[in-house]
Amino acid sequence: PAPEGKMTPPKPRHVVSALALIAAAAVATESESPWSSTTSTDPVLRLTKSNFQSTVFHSGQNGMCMFYQSWCGHCIRFKPTWDQLAQEAHPSIFIGNVDCGASAENEVCRSSQITTYPTLRYYLDGTEQEYTDSLYLDALREFIDSTLVVPCNPILDINTCSERAKKYADKWLARDATKIIGEIERLGEMMDKSESSATAELRRWMRERRDILRLIHQDKMAEVKRLDQESKRDGESNEL
Repeated sequence: PAPEGKMTPPKPRHVVSALALIAAAAVATESESPWSSTTSTDPVLRLTKSNFQSTVFHSGQNGMCMFYQSWCGHCIRFKPTWDQLAQEAHPSIFIGNVDCGASAENEVCRSSQITTYPTLRYYLDGTEQEYTDSLYLDALREFIDSTLVVPCNPILDINTCSERAKKYADKWLARDATKIIGEIERLGEMMDKSESSATAELRRWMRERRDILRLIHQDKMAEVKRLDQESKRDGESNEL
């Protein structure tokens, strides 16, 4: 404080203006950051110090993670591709982010030896490996589908399905093909209508149900074809 009887001289006007501009720029940067508007419907899983290890190494799921900094121009430009990849991803995998600029996540990024941004890592059977191929969406889709996805297949191996998926498959295995086709179409319509409003988890579950129904329908059609062929052979035998 100034001594009694004296007044503190005001700061020069240009200093006040500069400080105001810096503060405004900081607020604008935060509001314009593509990571500042994260909501519960965002398809990308936010990985933190508290859930990173349990998700990537101990969840039993394969997946991919992007390590980023909010100021990184490459990260900002890549984010729409990453979001779309997560939105389309198969339910058996996770697509996550780690904000290496957040003080709480510094330990995660250091232990993963992250030095450039964005860095993509994939996790296959609990092991961490660096992804160094193309960052184009089609290339990422192909990599995920060929390397990481473990689809629920109630026909070949019911153990590839979660308990929820098993119950769903059991219900529809008892239905006829016409009803299955109707349900596949209904789910497709639901997915189109709820693309922007449904949570990522609900979108994944709708996609998984649709895929399960397609497998069941294919199996039923194959069985119909097999029985038809047997009937034809039996008819030919009787004629002889």
